[in-house]
Amino acid sequence: MAAMRFGPNVLSVVRLERDKAGQLTPIVLHEMKTKKIKKSKGPLGILDRTIRRVASAEAAFANSYLDRHQQSNQDEKDGWVKDLPINIYRANRKGFKKLKITRLIPA
Repeated sequence: MAAMRFGPNVLSVVRLERDKAGQLTPIVLHEMKTKKIKKSKGPLGILDRTIRRVASAEAAFANSYLDRHQQSNQDEKDGWVKDLPINIYRANRKGFKKLKITRLIPA
């Protein structure tokens, strides 16, 4: 029998069969595996979310700047030096968009 595939919305598939005594017994054919995520609460939860969001914003800044740096070098010789201020400014904007300071501390 081939492995059964179900969509993400299917939690379980159960088939009811009768045993020799005539009783219905459930047979579980598929059951969705669930991961339990432990969430931090209180001050540590706020700190956790803050640090995670800052790290994500820094990564967005670095990736954006690297793309712009390479593009400037391809456009013209030593183009990265000429475009340095605007590239940093634009990458910084992208990082701040990812940061979303207003969402760090719940109201």
